[in-house]
Amino acid sequence: MIGDSSGCFRPRVVSRGKVSLVNVSGIADNVGVKKFRPIHGIAIVIAFSVLMWFASYALDGGLRRSGHERVAPQRDGTVRIDTTGQDPLQVRFFRFLNPANQEVDFFVARDAAGDFQVAFDANEVCFKHDRGYRAEGEWVVCNWCDKAFRIGAINDGGGGCKPVPLDFQLQNKEMVIAEAEILKGWRFFR
Repeated sequence: MIGDSSGCFRPRVVSRGKVSLVNVSGIADNVGVKKFRPIHGIAIVIAFSVLMWFASYALDGGLRRSGHERVAPQRDGTVRIDTTGQDPLQVRFFRFLNPANQEVDFFVARDAAGDFQVAFDANEVCFKHDRGYRAEGEWVVCNWCDKAFRIGAINDGGGGCKPVPLDFQLQNKEMVIAEAEILKGWRFFR
C-alpha cells in the first residue's frame, strides 16, 4: 500500500527480498530499536533480586551498626563515659576505636535496681557472625540466635551465647574503662 503525506505506509523492498514498512518520508520505523533478547531478561531479574536483597538487609537492621556511639582512649589509656542521663533498663551501645584502628563494640546497661552492667557486643559462640545484641525491655537478645539474657545478670560472667562482661569502675557519675580491658575483646571483632 502506498501512502501519502498523511503518514500512511507503503511497502518497500530492501536487500535480500525482505519487506520493511516505511513511512512516506522514507525513514524506517524500526531504526534504532534493538531486539529484546533472553539475556536482557535474565539481567533484569538479577538486578531486581539484588535490589530486593539489599532492601531486605537494610530493613532488617544490617545498616544499623552506625547506632553505636564512638569512644576513644584518653591520654591516660582510659575511656570515660558519662552515666548521668542513663535510666534503669536503658542500654547504650559504643564503638571503641584507638589510633591503631582496633575497633571493639560494647554496651553499657543499667538494670532495674540501678546497677551498671557492661559487656562486649559479642559472645563466645556467635561472634563470627558479627551481629551483636539488641535491647528488649530488661533483656539483651543475641541478634544471631535470638537467645535472651537478663540485663541484671550480665556482670556475673559470660560463656556460650551470653555476653562477655567487661571490667569497669565507677567514679562519681562517670564510668571508667581501661583501654587494655577493652582490647581483651578485640578478638571478637577482627
